[in-house]
Amino acid sequence: MDELHRSSWRLALQTGALLVLLLVAIAASVLLIVSTSQASAAQRLLTTATEHVDSVQDAPAGTRLAISSQGTLTVSPGMPSGLPDLKAMEAVAANGATTQEDVSIGGRSYIVRTAYSGGRVVQAVFDRHENLEELNRLGLALLLTCGGAVVLASLLAVWLARRAMRPMAEALDRQRRFVADASHELRTPLTLLSMRAQMLRRRLASPAPQEPPLNIDADMDAIIEDSRALGRLLEDLLASADSRRVEHTAVDVVALADDVVQSFSATAARRGVGVERTGIGGPQPITAAPTELRRLFVALLDNAVRFARSRVEVNVSTDSRTLVITVSDDGPGFPDDVRPRAFERFATAAAAGTEPGDGPGQRHYGLGLALVAEVAAQHGGKVEIGTENPGAAVIVRLPRTRPRRMF
Repeated sequence: MDELHRSSWRLALQTGALLVLLLVAIAASVLLIVSTSQASAAQRLLTTATEHVDSVQDAPAGTRLAISSQGTLTVSPGMPSGLPDLKAMEAVAANGATTQEDVSIGGRSYIVRTAYSGGRVVQAVFDRHENLEELNRLGLALLLTCGGAVVLASLLAVWLARRAMRPMAEALDRQRRFVADASHELRTPLTLLSMRAQMLRRRLASPAPQEPPLNIDADMDAIIEDSRALGRLLEDLLASADSRRVEHTAVDVVALADDVVQSFSATAARRGVGVERTGIGGPQPITAAPTELRRLFVALLDNAVRFARSRVEVNVSTDSRTLVITVSDDGPGFPDDVRPRAFERFATAAAAGTEPGDGPGQRHYGLGLALVAEVAAQHGGKVEIGTENPGAAVIVRLPRTRPRRMF
């Protein structure tokens, strides 16, 4: 989870930095547009004042006028101290050229335009104080707004990043646990297989008479059985790690159940276990992934045959909306301590008299029931442990039609 927090904050900082750049660009654009608009409006006022106004009393709002005509100077009331600029007016009177400049007096900024028009010199003064104050207020508002937006966006980015990355972090955590559990689970059958092979090799290489007599067929059968068990475990590992999505088609569950039961008959018979299929006799189609559904039946039967004493029953039934698959056996059943976690990978229960290869006083459930739960969930169904006395029952409920995905 530390990596999740670091990644979340890293993403939040990156998002915040990008947002800051974006908002700075937007704020600069807004200020530039407003400043340009103010400058254009001021220029229009100054042009109007110097070219079309006849009296200082008619000066446009925000401007002050000084008019020099036939040696007489008239000035608007409220003309800033230090203005009008008489030198500029004399220069324009001499050469007739219009001038405009920015002047700063007493900490305030003015635009002074002087022009010769209609035999007189007119000087218009525009006070930029209000415009600058407006720009300052706008800049402060943009700063506060952008700052708040950056903080909120960063917090939202952290929340979204954690929400988006939590499944990934949990998946990585599950993967680490899975690899550790799988390594532990594979070690036992590999060690057992190696030990059997080494013992057989030593007995074959020994020139002395064997007591009891050497039975190669039995030893080879044991090695083959261990190899098959290891192969089944590897297949379960690969199936569990395969996250590819499979196509769903119409599948006859009854025919599939009969086929899997038939394929397990010989293996079960060698253990002295009978496998019976009960329930619906005719075709029962549902929308499902055929390979995944077969894997579900195989995992259920493999688990039941391993622990059954003499009988395994595979029942297929339906109700109005659900198809129910119940696989029961007359074995020792699920201990109370394992029921809440029976469908976890490599669940282990404390029990004596368990499968070969289990630790003393332990019963391993491997990946089989975990795969059953995964396949059921992929099809919108659920799995539960039923009550069977004696024995155990695993009940799978699947929707008879493929559930719609809600997005």
